[in-house]
Amino acid sequence: MAPAAVDPAPPTSASLKIHKQLWAIKDTLIIILTPILLLPILFIYPTEIMCGGKRCTPLQLEAYYNFTNTTLQSINETFKGPIPQEGLSPAAGCAYTILIMIVYWMTEVLNMAVTALIPIVLFPWLGVMDSRQICTNYLKDANMLFFGGLLVAIAVEKWNLHKRVALRVLLLVGSKPVWIVFGFMMVTAFLSMWLNNTATTAMMMPIAHAVLEELDAGRKKEFDGAIPLVERRPSDAANAKDVEVTFKNGANSATTKDVDGIKETEPLQGGHSQERAQSDKQFMQFRKTLKLCVPFASSIGGCGTLIGCGPNIVFKGQLDSIYPGAETRINFTTWLVVGIPTMLIDIIGAWIILMLIFLGPRETFNCRSKKESSGGANQVIKTEYLKLGKISFAEVVVLINFIVLAIMWFMRKPDFIPGWGDAMSHKFVTDACLAITISVLLFIFPSRLPNYLCFRKAGDTTHPTPSPPILDWPTVNKQMPWSVILLLGGGFALADACKESGLSGDIGTQLGSFRTLDSSVTVVLCVLISTFITSFTSNMATTTILIPIMAELARETHVNPLYLMLPVTLAASYAFILPVSTPPNAIAYSYGDLVIMDMMKSGLAMCVLCVSVLLLAINTWGAAFFNLKEYPSWAPPCPLSTLLEGNSTIPGC
Repeated sequence: MAPAAVDPAPPTSASLKIHKQLWAIKDTLIIILTPILLLPILFIYPTEIMCGGKRCTPLQLEAYYNFTNTTLQSINETFKGPIPQEGLSPAAGCAYTILIMIVYWMTEVLNMAVTALIPIVLFPWLGVMDSRQICTNYLKDANMLFFGGLLVAIAVEKWNLHKRVALRVLLLVGSKPVWIVFGFMMVTAFLSMWLNNTATTAMMMPIAHAVLEELDAGRKKEFDGAIPLVERRPSDAANAKDVEVTFKNGANSATTKDVDGIKETEPLQGGHSQERAQSDKQFMQFRKTLKLCVPFASSIGGCGTLIGCGPNIVFKGQLDSIYPGAETRINFTTWLVVGIPTMLIDIIGAWIILMLIFLGPRETFNCRSKKESSGGANQVIKTEYLKLGKISFAEVVVLINFIVLAIMWFMRKPDFIPGWGDAMSHKFVTDACLAITISVLLFIFPSRLPNYLCFRKAGDTTHPTPSPPILDWPTVNKQMPWSVILLLGGGFALADACKESGLSGDIGTQLGSFRTLDSSVTVVLCVLISTFITSFTSNMATTTILIPIMAELARETHVNPLYLMLPVTLAASYAFILPVSTPPNAIAYSYGDLVIMDMMKSGLAMCVLCVSVLLLAINTWGAAFFNLKEYPSWAPPCPLSTLLEGNSTIPGC
């Protein structure tokens, strides 16, 4: 008898290598050491003459020096304005805070929402901004637009309206693999235009997985169940003889032998096993295609509308913050001019790319090939659809409110024709106001027909009771991604601080060398940088960091700010390469069958496609609609560096 195995003793602290112990607490070390290592920024940055906690304006300095140098002042006379004093630059504190947040966001050692609260912690202590001024950034108009859109999305999800739409469309696209992939991509992209990308992917992936499992079971049944492996028949042993007959059943070949009264049927191992292996290989490629098309379509679909994903809202909020009161012409309707065509081209291109990479050109372009035996896919989808039952009263109410909101958004200020917003004597109603209006109504409208007074049906003997509303706060509180709203607020606080502290001006001065580049080259570089950064960190963090820089770069190069900010925002959603790039990628990866290389090779192709389409859009119909080739009147007229140097070649500067 073998001796019992002895479990090894657990390692002691002395036996563990120091680097393993440090790696175990790496998050804590990053949290503690990052602020310490970045402290020199506060002292390396040049000190400034401050007046009341802010940079002294030329007028303030002139008034003070005139006062101190005059010989007519009385000895008892005091200067009534803020006295200039040398002190720590607010720009240094702002840069210090931003770098800490960049490190925390990229390493995710703290929850991203917690990191977004750091401006409230550090800016007042470092003399960058007043706490009351910072906090107003966390509930701006853009935040409420996002919040209202999410409330409507929660109502859609609560009553399964999105699932009904998705399943209905999938029943119409056909059962060939090429059309199954196309159907999933179109449905996912459409839902992502209105719902959270992560929620859309989380809903579509189980449906895709169920379809794949049903198709796989049917495929295996065709191979394993077409021919009985053994069939026994008693016979006279004296008359027994060996008889060998070969026959074919579809793609399978088999040999029948009658030996000693026992009739056996066996598959021919050569051809059968080869076809089975080939079928397994092809189906595995189809599995990868379907599981990748969902997250990719989700990311692309979010670019279609202003409320489709976080980066779009970050862009809108920071645009309003950097250029307050400016008529930038960016609203729900005008966004569609660039968003919808770009999204459709990307979806069709992504569909072709995924089919070519994983299924090959024959399956992609051979439209007349024999129809696949994919009745199982339709059956799965039909079964799921029937489980929903008939459309309910609540679904009808949600659908009507959703359509009304979309129409009101679209017709408020369509720009190409007069909208209802132009007819109002004031301009107080925004897209956020409309979103919150519909959201409040969803808390009021009943989820079923009332059973009292004139609404009571004849013969109804039930006790009259009030109907619960479409939305209730416990459901909203549970499903609302509050962290995203805080993350938006943190980004707006950073943008505001960059402007107030003067850091944006300092960055712009350093970017003056870009004036020698053509604007088209500049936008290509900016889009590539955004696409690269978003592959490793959150798309919202990427947009939050880059938008203020793009604003200053546009001022220094005298380029329309939208020409840089809009493509950088859209490029931040092109996170296709790694599972960690975005939550939809991680969800798809968690379902198995995918390896990193699958996502990288298809993701790189997707990035090339989407960046190319984006640059085409921004230089053609986007430039024509938004006048992107002209410097707008609402932007600062002169680059800051030329004002300081006095050598501007721009007329009027």
